[in-house]
Amino acid sequence: MQDSGTLICPADLPIALPRSSLRTWVETLLLACLFLLFITRALIPAWSHLDSDFANYYLAARLYRQGYPVERVYDWTWFQRQKDHAAIERPLVGFAPSTLSSALLVLPLTSLPPLQANRCWLGMSLAFLLLAAALLKRITHLAWRRIGLLIFLAVAPLHNNFRLGQVHIVVLLLLTLAARLHFRNSHFLSGVSVAAAAAMKIYPAFFLLFFLLKRQWRAAAGLVCGLLGALLLSLQLFGAEACRIYFRDILPWGLRGEIIDPYTTGWDSLNALLRRLFIFEPELNPAPVAHLPSLYAFLHSLILPAIFVPSMWAMSRTSSTLGRQKLEWATYGFLLLLLSSEPLPYHFLLLILTAALVIDYFTERRQAAQAGLFVLLYTLACVPYDRLYRAVPRGWTSLLFFPRLYCMLLLSAFLLWTLLSPAESFNSRLRSRSAILAAVAFVVMAASGFVLDLRHLRGLFDNYSNRISASVGSAIAVDPVVTSDSVFFGALVPTFTSAHDAYTIRRFQAALTTSYGGAGDWFHPAATADGRRTWAEIASTKSRVVRFDSDNPAASNPITEVPDAEQPFVSANGDSLAYIREVAGRGGLWIHSLAHDSADRQIAGPEYDVREAAFSPQDEIVFSSWHRDRYRIYSADLQSGAVAELLSIICSARFPSISPDGQWIAFGCERGGVWQLVVMNRRSGEQHQLTNADCNSITPSWSPDSRELIYATDCGRALGITALSKLSVKP
Repeated sequence: MQDSGTLICPADLPIALPRSSLRTWVETLLLACLFLLFITRALIPAWSHLDSDFANYYLAARLYRQGYPVERVYDWTWFQRQKDHAAIERPLVGFAPSTLSSALLVLPLTSLPPLQANRCWLGMSLAFLLLAAALLKRITHLAWRRIGLLIFLAVAPLHNNFRLGQVHIVVLLLLTLAARLHFRNSHFLSGVSVAAAAAMKIYPAFFLLFFLLKRQWRAAAGLVCGLLGALLLSLQLFGAEACRIYFRDILPWGLRGEIIDPYTTGWDSLNALLRRLFIFEPELNPAPVAHLPSLYAFLHSLILPAIFVPSMWAMSRTSSTLGRQKLEWATYGFLLLLLSSEPLPYHFLLLILTAALVIDYFTERRQAAQAGLFVLLYTLACVPYDRLYRAVPRGWTSLLFFPRLYCMLLLSAFLLWTLLSPAESFNSRLRSRSAILAAVAFVVMAASGFVLDLRHLRGLFDNYSNRISASVGSAIAVDPVVTSDSVFFGALVPTFTSAHDAYTIRRFQAALTTSYGGAGDWFHPAATADGRRTWAEIASTKSRVVRFDSDNPAASNPITEVPDAEQPFVSANGDSLAYIREVAGRGGLWIHSLAHDSADRQIAGPEYDVREAAFSPQDEIVFSSWHRDRYRIYSADLQSGAVAELLSIICSARFPSISPDGQWIAFGCERGGVWQLVVMNRRSGEQHQLTNADCNSITPSWSPDSRELIYATDCGRALGITALSKLSVKP
């Protein structure tokens, strides 16, 4: 059969291979078993309870519908607090690194209770899967039975997508539609469909490189127009600040693979494997082979182009047949998964499209052996490896915990061999102009990647020697409060592995760590200078500020100090408690008297959108605010109530903390998309930047002698997944 540039209807094809009755029965039986496994292990559990990622999308969409500032969904603790307020039965939530557009998929369902909305989403996902299967039937010559086999052989991707309520089924549908349009020469619409997929999950946007390489200008134009349209729509729906936060503060971390825990074996990526082997982190990766960041940067920058460039070179010649176009589309989609920085099993749902196109390619050419080998590798790449993800390997044993990655690498080599095998000789291609350009591209990509990696890693690990309260497996330590003999802080331990995970308060004292918590999430401790009186926020359907006994961790009856209140801050003399009260997600600042029985009074209304506050030793409070398009720090006189901006702070600034001697204010200053610690002399206005690495340093707290800062940092970790460190202040 001779391929052409148009789609051929399967009914027009001559029957080339006799059908085996035994093979048909075996395939039908296998399909029935796989479908039954899908029903029992994915659909029924997902239908029964809402212990899934669907809660992340549902909550973000619900907050948007209710008029909350959606840019805050990327704040771990704020998003968790809103989950508690919404009474969503899910231990932990987190929206990073998802796009805001992906939450719009479930926006119509937010009027329903969470579990009922999840069930509706399951029905919609089944419909999306059926539509994707119908499109695969139209663009391949495969029987329905074999399309079903390829779909349900993707055990881990398919089961995880449905069990966790993920949206990758929509990405699969849109990219399958894009392939259908592409093979029918509707290139512009194909590019638009890819752009719609990129609005859900960002990686399809890299199809632009494929279209440019193949000189498919209409497809590239459609993709660019679609992306611009998605951006304009996001600006209209979510606002400029939300878009800025995503593209400047979230996306770069996602592309580097620094979202959640970058060292976990749960990521099926080269990036995670190399980090596991060669980058030390006291809590998340305490036992690598060695701490060799330069070797990590070298291997990372070398291996990725070594996979990507040869495959692109193999696709660089003109695709003369429809079969060749299918093979190249399948290979490029596969490469996007293989080279992703943090892919989880449900990301690999796109392998269904790759498998259908590749098997169709081999079937047309009667290459049964190649088809069988591909199906074997595809099946191994889609097998669940959940038990391995629970392990904590040490040293070289980490190599044993990335089987899906190795299957993907074998598939990559197999697809490259398939791309190079037909037509002209390999030697002649090596002497071609395209080979020289590919070699240049490899050198440029490797060199630039190495330089960028080294630049990012510079200074990233300097805080390790000053870490405090290190606990192996700790996810988040934040909001430290320093007393005369201890440090209180908010914590999340362990790392996203337990059905009962919750935020707690911890105390580090004399090299020992004590935990406080109970029903609900406990946030943001506050304590007097001697540590004898302590407060925290407990979030359930409402947040409240409670007083708890720090000498009795087992006590389960904290006393409510202020109802409907968040983030307590105590004055230096212990007479006043400041707190934040939100209205539709925007904070106002209030003062509660601990010494007198008087009504609470408001210092700043929700129009300031107060984020943090701190008392000075004098009769004054400072607070940070999202006001007039950036973060600003204000000072309020507690006697007169007068509020004035600290105009000497010209950067976007948060997390104010005043030294006990009243001479200095420490704060976070946003520079280059990350937060750096700065101290300022309150009399002279002189400022000193204390941190410089390409990571966030936030929530500083002064030692009693005003000589040290304890702060939270995600340096060497992941976005917002902070540990506590200290540094000396030398004015």
